[in-house]
Amino acid sequence: MAHFAQLDENNLVINVVAVTDEDTADADGNEIESIGVAFLQATQGADTNWVQTSYWTARGRHPEDAPFRGHFAGIGMTYDSVRDVFIHPKPCESFVLNDEGTWDPPVAHPGDGRYDWDEDNQEWTEMAIPDAPFPSWTWNAVLWQWEPPTAVPDDWDDNNPYTWDEDSLSWV
Repeated sequence: MAHFAQLDENNLVINVVAVTDEDTADADGNEIESIGVAFLQATQGADTNWVQTSYWTARGRHPEDAPFRGHFAGIGMTYDSVRDVFIHPKPCESFVLNDEGTWDPPVAHPGDGRYDWDEDNQEWTEMAIPDAPFPSWTWNAVLWQWEPPTAVPDDWDDNNPYTWDEDSLSWV
């Protein structure tokens, strides 16, 4: 399965589609971008513009290979043909696009904890931990969530909901 981003006249991503392997493969079974583009133009219109993207590429990383075009394309992103990357919309006016096609803040992220960018003051502000839903619950800083002292029952679902009972410290 291959993925392709449809671009408008300004290289803005307006659609992302999956294309089967047989519609992107050459006679030897190799995935070829131009074959996938030709298939999409034949089925979606000869005047459409398509660029392949990788579902497995995110933030300039790929779990197995070199990253392919920086990020998996998404609607609203832009394809930069010079850098050959998909670029997210600019998050804040003060951010600057680097050579890899990623937006850099004017002040480096502290790297520990959770922070929001304060554009007015040009600084990172630490996010406040939300109030605990119950006194017995503990904060998991890695998952950024409150956790009960006892795990939610395995059979919980919309038809069999449980609620937390603080007095008995159990799910009922």
